[in-house]
Parts: sequence; C-alpha cells; structure tokens
Amino acid sequence: MNMKSSEKILKIICLFIVFAVIFALLSACSNNPAEQTGNDNINQNQDQNQNADDVEQIETTEEPEIKILPELPEKNFGGYEFKIITSDYLLDTNMPQEIGAEETIGDPINDAIFERNRKIEEQYGVNIKEILYDRDNMNVPVKKAVMAADGSYDLICGNLKQLGICSLAGNLLDINKVNYIDLSKPWYDQKAASDLSIANKMFFAIGELQISSKDGTWAVLFNKKLLQELGLSDPYELVKTGKWTMDKFFEFASAANKDLNSDSKMDEDDQWGILGESFDVYALMNGAGTRLVQKDENDLPYYAGYTSRDIDIFDKCAEYLGDKNKTMLAENYTSKYTNVWFELINPIFATDRILFFFTSLSRVTWHRGYETDFGILPTPKYTEDQKDYVNTVSVWLASGIGMPADLNGEELDRSAIIAEALSAESMYTLTPAYYEIQLKHKLTRDDESAEMLDLIFANRTYSAPQLYDWGITDTIQGLLAQNNRNFVSSMDKAENKIKKAIEKTINTYEDK
Repeated sequence: MNMKSSEKILKIICLFIVFAVIFALLSACSNNPAEQTGNDNINQNQDQNQNADDVEQIETTEEPEIKILPELPEKNFGGYEFKIITSDYLLDTNMPQEIGAEETIGDPINDAIFERNRKIEEQYGVNIKEILYDRDNMNVPVKKAVMAADGSYDLICGNLKQLGICSLAGNLLDINKVNYIDLSKPWYDQKAASDLSIANKMFFAIGELQISSKDGTWAVLFNKKLLQELGLSDPYELVKTGKWTMDKFFEFASAANKDLNSDSKMDEDDQWGILGESFDVYALMNGAGTRLVQKDENDLPYYAGYTSRDIDIFDKCAEYLGDKNKTMLAENYTSKYTNVWFELINPIFATDRILFFFTSLSRVTWHRGYETDFGILPTPKYTEDQKDYVNTVSVWLASGIGMPADLNGEELDRSAIIAEALSAESMYTLTPAYYEIQLKHKLTRDDESAEMLDLIFANRTYSAPQLYDWGITDTIQGLLAQNNRNFVSSMDKAENKIKKAIEKTINTYEDK
C-alpha cells in the first residue's frame, strides 16, 4: 500500500469517528428534552406529570354511583297479564298518568312509564294491563273482586281515601306481612308509613310507583306580576330566612284585595289575595304544627286535644279564610257553577287578579298551557321560630298501592315481586321525569321555584284524621264554611265522637 492510500484511509477513519461523536451527542440531546429546551419546559413537563397524577388519582378515588336494587328472586312468569286497577286520569284531570303507556310520544311522564313498564315486563315475563276506574269509587270493584276471589286485580293503585275504605273493609292485606315488599327501601315514603300506620299495620304503601302523592302536596302559588305591581318584598327571600309566616301570608293578601268594579262587594270580577278551598285551613294548621291526634308507644292513635297555641292558629286562619270578602274559596261559588274548579277556580288564577293560590301542586301541571308568570312557595309557618315548613298531602289526591286480600301463595308472591320491581324502577325513571324534567324545568318559571320544591318535598305530612273521617277535618272545615270562630266549644262538642271513631278504627285493624 503506498503513502497516499494510507493517508486516504486515515482520513476516512477520522471522519467516521467525528460522525460517531456527533451522532452520540445528538442522541443524548433528543433523549433529554429538558436540557434541549431549557428550564421553562422542565416546569411544564413537571406540571404535565402532576396533572396526570391528579387525573389518575381522581379516577382511582371517585366513588361510582351505586344503584340500589330490590332484593327479589329471578323469575319468569311466562307472559302473565299483570292487571292493575288505577284512577281514570283520562276522565279526571286531577289525577296524573301513572301506570300505563302504550308507546313513546315525546312526553317525559308517558315515556318514563313506558320505559319502566317495558323493562319490568321483559325482566319478569309479564304484560302490564292498566284498568282505569273512577278514582272516588274504586273500593266498589275491589270489594267485588275480593269477595269473588276471581283474580280480577293483581295490584290496587288508588287514592289513599279509597285505599283506607278498602283496608277497613278487609279487602287489602297488611303489606308489612307480604314477602318481597320492603317499606324501608328508598322507593317508599317513610313519612307516610309513620303517619298512617295503625298498630304497626300498614295496608297500603305510598312511594315512587305513583307521582300523585307529590301532585297532591299543598303549596302556595303566587302571581309574580301582581306581587311586583303591589311592591311587596321577595317571598323567596322570606322563605330562605325563615320569615315566611302566616302573618306575612295574610299581610300580603290584604294588600292585594281590591274591589275593581267598585260595586261594594267582592266576587269573580275583583282582585283577590287568596284563592283556595276550605281544606286550606286544615293544611295551614298542619303546617303550623297542630296535631290533634297523636300516637302512643304501641303505634295506636289517640285524641290529644287542642292547646292554646292551636286555638290561636285557628283564630288567625279563620279570621282571614272565613271572611268571604277576604278569601275566594271554591265552596262559596259552587251554586253558581256546574264545575266550580274548571269553570272558575283554575282559570281565574291565570287572569293576574289572584296573588296567592293555596292548592295542590297538581295545579302547576294544570296551568302549563297558560302564560301566567307564577312562583311556588311552601306552606307558611305559624311563627319564625318554627323549625320547618311543613306541607300537607291530600288523601283525596295522593295515591298508593294495595294488595288484594284474595291473593295468597304463589299469586301473592308474583304480585309482590312485580309491585316491588315497578316501585324500585320508578325511582330511576318516573320520579326524575316528573320531578327534574317536568315539574322543575318544564312547568316552573324560575330557578327559585325549583329550590322551593326541594324544600316542600323534604317536609310533608299525611293526615290519618282526614283519611279515616274521625270528625276533626269536618269540624274544622265546617267552622270555616260558616265563618264560626267558636273553635273550643265546637271541638269539645265533637270530642266524644272523635274518640269513638278512632277507637272503632283501631278495633277494626287489631282484628285483622
């Protein structure tokens, strides 16, 4: 090899070494982006790593929502037609659709019912059949079916008044003794069970299967336009600060009353502070904490009598509600109308001439087609120091479920399983559709009303005296109708009758 060749080879080797060093340096830089881009990127990289750690931590520590399921066996009933008798909402707009739905139509309630029913039908191999009947006479076909023991109905879904009649007649089973129905579950109203049980027996249950118990809750609707015109203070703020009381209720109502046509009398053509019915006095007294009937340690009701506070509460209510020139009550106009509710009471609230409509929440649904700008308030307290706003549920409007007394064995188990499954599933389908979608967002006019609804449903009470006709509600409402302020003498006169009625109910249930 000559000298030139040797020099050439040496140069090639040197170049190779140089390229190798450069390549090594470049590789080192690419593997260390912090050194390549400076301290800013070091911090950014550290932030990204920290964020990643945070995300990982959230994903590993966040608790998933747990769906509470009923404790029921896996069953297939082979396409059995499951027959439910319920209130005819097609003829009686006081009662909402609750049980049957043939198809989805874009309505939140109907579609939720359809979804609930189809799921339970597929899960248990049944076909749910809705049987509509007059809500105020449902005890008649139930009694006939039970006496015949012909299996006409697998489940009774009637208003509480009718269920009370059915239970006293021996046509319903004590649900506490029925397998697969657990009244301690969240899809049942624990307050209803506490208020309406007798001798630890409960012949019907109130829960999520039906929305009428919510619709039947008493509340105050107020006209926002009229409130503003009168320059009255914000009632929502009064509620939130605990100052929404009877005194404020009647004070605001007094400011609204006005003889518009100057004929020296108050009637349908004038402006009113309060619109309602005679039951309002009982609802106000309940809301104020009056409990003329209480229970002993054996869950037996007894007449506790009235206190001086109860007398004051009645006097305050009667002074305003009993005066036909201060309050427009439905009972004062029944002789002038074929149907006073549909012809006068409901539509007049949409005229902006009524400040307060003290009524059931079913009126919210009724007024969905009107442009009236109204809000929703709880039943007022008696005084500011009262702890809660308490709202009464009407036993005429609220519905529950009952098990026909002719059921037993496998037939009873089947009815109980389907009833429990429907009730549980309703909590996840029907209740949100009614409460969150329809009532809170489609029907209410403001965010505050939705907040008030939470407050209203959190504190409700059911009335056993009203349910069983013990003579208390009749006496109190009768005093109001006659504008009679003699509460003490009237209650004293009715005391023996009340005690005997309570004793009769107890004896009837203790024999079952």
